[in-house]
Amino acid sequence: MSIANYLTVLDEQRDALARNLAAMGVSASESEKLNTLVPKVLQIPQTKSNVTLFQSGIDALHDYGETIYTFYNDGYRSLSGFAETYPNFCCEDNGYALSYNMTDFGWAGEVFTISTTPVAISSGKSILFSYKSGSTEAGVMYLVKKPEDEKTAYDLAQYVYEQIQSESAVTINFNWLYADSYITTLHSCKNVSPGEYLLAWKGVSDNTHPLIRTIKILEV
Repeated sequence: MSIANYLTVLDEQRDALARNLAAMGVSASESEKLNTLVPKVLQIPQTKSNVTLFQSGIDALHDYGETIYTFYNDGYRSLSGFAETYPNFCCEDNGYALSYNMTDFGWAGEVFTISTTPVAISSGKSILFSYKSGSTEAGVMYLVKKPEDEKTAYDLAQYVYEQIQSESAVTINFNWLYADSYITTLHSCKNVSPGEYLLAWKGVSDNTHPLIRTIKILEV
C-alpha cells in the first residue's frame, strides 16, 4: 500500500470513529487525530446492548478461555487449550492480548478465531477492535447466523468455521492499520440483516502479526 493510500485509509478510519463516537454521545470531531479520539472510546456509555467478546488482562484466560475458540493446522481448541500449546498467543508478556506472532506460527500462519458468544446484530451495531499491527493490510471478519439447535462451544466453533469455508458467512472487510501502540477502530454492521450471530476473524502471522486487546459489539 502506498503512503498516499495509507493516509487515506487512516483518515477514513478517523472520520468514521469520530462520527460513531458523536452518535454515542461522546464529544468528538472529525478534525481530531486518532491519538485523541481513541481514549474517548472509554467514555462510551455502557448499556445492556453493548457486549464484550474479549478483553485482554490478567483474567482473560479465566473469562474467555472457554468462549473463544481457534482453528489452526491442528484443529479446534479453546483459548485455554490453544494458549497451552502456543505459549506466546495469550500470555503475561503481551498483557494477555491475542498475539498472531511468528514465534508460535512461523510466517503467514493463519489462525481463525471464533467467539462462541451469540450477539444480536442490527444496522445500528458496530464491531470495535482495539489492536496493534505491524503493517497496513486487508483484513476480514465474519458473522455467522447462530444455529437453531443447541450446540456445545466446541461444536459452535466447528460450525462457524465450516460456514466460513462454504462462503455462507457474512464478510466484513476492513484494513488492519499500522500501529505500534494500540488503536481502536469501529466497523459498521449497517448492511447485515438483523439476527443473532457469532463473530469470527482471521489473524495472520505475516507483516501485520496483529495483537488484539479488545473486541466489543456496540450500539451506535
